[in-house]
Amino acid sequence: MDTSGRVKLKGFGLMFLSSSLMGGIGAFARYIDAPGDFISFFRSFSGLIGMTLFFLFVGGFAKVKATKFTPSIFFSGLFLGLLSALYVISTQYTTLANASFLIYTGPVYSTILATIFLKEPFKPAMIGSLAAVVVGTLLIVQIISDEGFKLDLDPKYAFGNMIGLASGVAYGLYLFASRYRTDCDSNVRAWYNFLFAVMTIGIMVATRWSKLTYVVREKIDGVPTAKVDESGNTVTADWDLFNMDARTWVVLIIAALVTGFGAFYFLTLASKILLAGELATISYQETIMASLLGLAFFHEHLSGMQMLGGVLIISGGVSQVYFSTREKPVHKPKQQEPVPAKEKAENLIATS
Repeated sequence: MDTSGRVKLKGFGLMFLSSSLMGGIGAFARYIDAPGDFISFFRSFSGLIGMTLFFLFVGGFAKVKATKFTPSIFFSGLFLGLLSALYVISTQYTTLANASFLIYTGPVYSTILATIFLKEPFKPAMIGSLAAVVVGTLLIVQIISDEGFKLDLDPKYAFGNMIGLASGVAYGLYLFASRYRTDCDSNVRAWYNFLFAVMTIGIMVATRWSKLTYVVREKIDGVPTAKVDESGNTVTADWDLFNMDARTWVVLIIAALVTGFGAFYFLTLASKILLAGELATISYQETIMASLLGLAFFHEHLSGMQMLGGVLIISGGVSQVYFSTREKPVHKPKQQEPVPAKEKAENLIATS
């Protein structure tokens, strides 16, 4: 394996770590008596605080000032906030399987966009790997099961499905925007991502503040489980920020540091190294971690079809790593945004 292969391997390692950490949010959320919107906000907020403290310690804001601010930097943070918040909202208005499937359409969009606009290669090996992980995900979230195809298109879920689709689009646009400005320092990019994500989710939470509720849970065989009423509907309760108990705060802070600060930071680092299609194939490993945590801590069982899905996701990821680390690198200039004609003219005059 040559130097470029080792760099790629590092990128895959970072993306795998990011996806694994993200896969833990569902497990943490079962112990947090707070709305999903607020949990999403706190995940990005912890990242912003963490990066700000780090910059203050090492003098990193000098790099922020020296970095040319361009639209892609703003949009990657904006879409990061949107994908987090919209996914949580979609789970409240449609089935969890629908919401999970729809947000995971995002990496497919980013791969297509990067192929068209950034001219990133989309080779047969990548197509095969991506197809394997997409089918595997459909099996894991049980859109495809022994009972057939189960995407619920009941009209009562129409709004939730549209929000879920929007979360997938936001996810795809986040990965796509992250592939611009690969010349930007990773720490600076991470700080901006957290900043604009916090602003985006903060606005959404503020507009829904009076309507925020959380899922009431009860322990069944020692496992926190959503409480349901006699009609089979999930029981919710009005949420009050100032009445959250100490246990909830402790779990929330740990969850935010692990699945927010850690996961999104490693994703930013990986986005600078890997192509959009490579990011896509590894991003689906998140479902593997979520399933393993459910199996280990919540007595959840995996069907044969779900196990097959896990095998497909792992196989697709491993094959992508194998082919990407062994192909000859294509030396291309770092992705930057187009320079306006006026600015080009000014630069030409200045150098003449």
